Amino acid sequence: MSSIFRIDNPFNRFMSKVFDVMALSLVFCVCCIPIVTIGPALTALYYSTVKSIRKDRSYPVKEFFHAFKRDFKQSFICGLIFIGIGLVLYFDIKYAASTSDTTIRNFRIFYLVILIILAFIGTYVFPLISRFTLKTGQLFKLAFYLSVRHLPSTLGCVAIIAASAILVYITMGFVLFILPASATLLMSFLMERVLKQTLERIGTGEDDNPDKWYEE
Repeated sequence: MSSIFRIDNPFNRFMSKVFDVMALSLVFCVCCIPIVTIGPALTALYYSTVKSIRKDRSYPVKEFFHAFKRDFKQSFICGLIFIGIGLVLYFDIKYAASTSDTTIRNFRIFYLVILIILAFIGTYVFPLISRFTLKTGQLFKLAFYLSVRHLPSTLGCVAIIAASAILVYITMGFVLFILPASATLLMSFLMERVLKQTLERIGTGEDDNPDKWYEE
């Protein structure tokens, strides 16, 4: 009975995790408001969710801003690339669907294939930035390779992202106070297996850190 009143009892630990998930989700949403900062926000969300929520290292919000500042430049550039290509594809698909030209309408399939490839690559880019030190060109090549090499995990992650987007839409954004970190935590169970295998091949940007939390 006395265990109910202990600070470290299972219920208190669970509620602490829930609070951490909510805090990370809200911080992520705030950092995404300028839109162009979505790249650094995604990188920081993955890093802090895995390190603090799954591995119980440090404080989630502290780790979020640590990763946000550390990886800002490359994440920002990658985010702009995805936003730019995504907008071009969106308007191309919209135009192809509205025109009466059969040839142009048939291009919708091509645009959709490119969009799917973009989604596959985007699923890996920001987790990779949070874990490894790579040039941007190498980063995109590795992200594409991993997305194909580990297709079941890729499809699982894309399904989680798609389901999250649908939830945000049908709840008019109400779930944003908890969904971003929750979805990221769920994705990490698929993603971490891939990143650990990749770690054995190329190493990580945190080799000078004695706390090898990412190897656990």
